[in-house]
Amino acid sequence: MHIRPARAADLPRLVAAHGQHHYFEQRIARQPKLGIVLLAERAGTVAGSAFLRLAPAEEWELRERLPKVPIFSHLEVLPEHRGNGVGTKILAAAEGLARGRQRRRMVLGVKPDDRTAFDLYSRNGYADWGLGVINALVVDYDDQGRRVHSTERCHIMIKDLGR
Repeated sequence: MHIRPARAADLPRLVAAHGQHHYFEQRIARQPKLGIVLLAERAGTVAGSAFLRLAPAEEWELRERLPKVPIFSHLEVLPEHRGNGVGTKILAAAEGLARGRQRRRMVLGVKPDDRTAFDLYSRNGYADWGLGVINALVVDYDDQGRRVHSTERCHIMIKDLGR
């Protein structure tokens, strides 16, 4: 398993694996200022990806209460690679990138009904932030590449990354 920041040349492979052309195109184009798209490869094929947001959070609760804390999001592992630690390795790689930028904590959101994600993050040291559920901003793209905004309720989980 190899995990690294995605490059513009990786866009066709990411889109073939996950779809979401405009999502990946926008995020890769805005690296590293906005954040970093992580690409997980196994034997030369895309196994999964995630996004580590380094720019200020779009949600006021996170901007005010956790300024400068990176946000891990959009973890996707292809079905044929699930159950093999790919998600855990992508998460660990994101934590390493955050530490490398002198960030001491990392945060993420989990939908209330996503028990699999909650269990993954709990096993890896994430705990509820204790300030309740928030309305997290969701950015999708329509067929013309225009941003479409919505919100979804999320439990916020946080981890101390140490020094």
